[in-house]
Amino acid sequence: MLLHISRDHPTPIPAQIAAGIRDAVASGALSPNDVIPSTRALAEQLGVSRGSVVTAYDQLEGEGYLLTSQGAPTRIHPDLTVAAPLPEPAGGSPARTTPKARISLKPSPGSAGTIRPATWRKAWRVAAAEPGNAVDKSGEPELRHAVAEHLRLARSMRVSPDQIVVTGGSREGLMCILFALGPNLCVGVEDPGHPGLRRVIPLAGHEVVECATDADGIVVDELPDSLDALLVTPSHLYPFGGAMPAARRVELLEWAVRTNTVVIEDDFNTELRYRISPQPALSSLATRADVLTLGTFSTLLSRELAAGYVVASPATAEALREVRSVLGMPVSSVTQRAIAHLLNDGVARRASRAVHRGLALRREVLHERLVPLYDGARLAPGDGADLTVRFGTREERDEFETRLLEAGIASGHESTLWTNSGDGLVLSFAHLSAGDFEQAVSTVAQTFAALGHAQR
Repeated sequence: MLLHISRDHPTPIPAQIAAGIRDAVASGALSPNDVIPSTRALAEQLGVSRGSVVTAYDQLEGEGYLLTSQGAPTRIHPDLTVAAPLPEPAGGSPARTTPKARISLKPSPGSAGTIRPATWRKAWRVAAAEPGNAVDKSGEPELRHAVAEHLRLARSMRVSPDQIVVTGGSREGLMCILFALGPNLCVGVEDPGHPGLRRVIPLAGHEVVECATDADGIVVDELPDSLDALLVTPSHLYPFGGAMPAARRVELLEWAVRTNTVVIEDDFNTELRYRISPQPALSSLATRADVLTLGTFSTLLSRELAAGYVVASPATAEALREVRSVLGMPVSSVTQRAIAHLLNDGVARRASRAVHRGLALRREVLHERLVPLYDGARLAPGDGADLTVRFGTREERDEFETRLLEAGIASGHESTLWTNSGDGLVLSFAHLSAGDFEQAVSTVAQTFAALGHAQR
């Protein structure tokens, strides 16, 4: 069974494996009742962790693609119904297909090689060797203490471990917060803003209220007083990922106190985008506002890691712990202890410093080799390696994007990152390997030149 897996692709490795097997079934390369490699054998073949293959197989078994039984090889489910392949197009020439990109410049959380595989394996071994304790409904005490200390060092946040609740990532964390706040909420979101988390709100039965933003973030004077909660990303603002100034943060918190509105701060990717935090987290400012902070380990440690945390406010801590107790803990104890080991051992901080050094070099390359080629190209604020490109016309943008794709490079759209935003392109270079980075920069520069975008 031949599968193509790329560590530089923004899609997590388990999802790539599962998609590859689905494609093999759909194309006829694999048929019902065919035996496929064991998780260990496929992991060795692909050069990935066995855990990634186990996750993919579990997903496919749940979807009905695979049949597993104790002591027997894993097979494509014999009862699986495979759709007949589409007929070949009539006529002489085959239908034109879109080239498949080899390098993706679509924005992706994290950076290439954040934590080395050997370091992860050591953390897993240490965690697995520790004796299991009684399950803590809020998360392993070792991890909650490690997160509290990490936030103190990395974000200047002084929080008690009792305020921290472990989650299955930012989306699951937001769901827990909404459950804790109650039913039928009016939840404000930034507009333009990130679409990802806001999609969770209606799924939980709440109303989404779009709130105007400017270059400094939420426009406080225009916020409705009827909101029950407000979801903000003060360290990653539209359109270029800037940070909310201190004065606006204070104004927002004063409004929250006056209107009795809960503020939910999505503190995503701040540690990797900035060498020094641009502004303190909202919850760390001296205020009487009710602020909860959403955090995730996927950007700091691994894009494959579905784990995060919520820093609860004193007013919501007990309700949030009760929700966690009812829903159950989505992150295994071993995983939690492995994360705690990485945090306590200083691995996360050392890795983030290494990432910052690498991103600084890449940012300098982008500034020198790409930004001068087109007056619509601009580096995002902070210390990341993202380039936003805006064009005079949509046709000009489409031609640029098509030429990149023909050269094997996919680009991201502003509209996928921000709701009700512009139609420019976003090119992210942070997650690429060294070889792919050089090729991508050269190809983008050549594409600018080929389209006559070079400034004169």
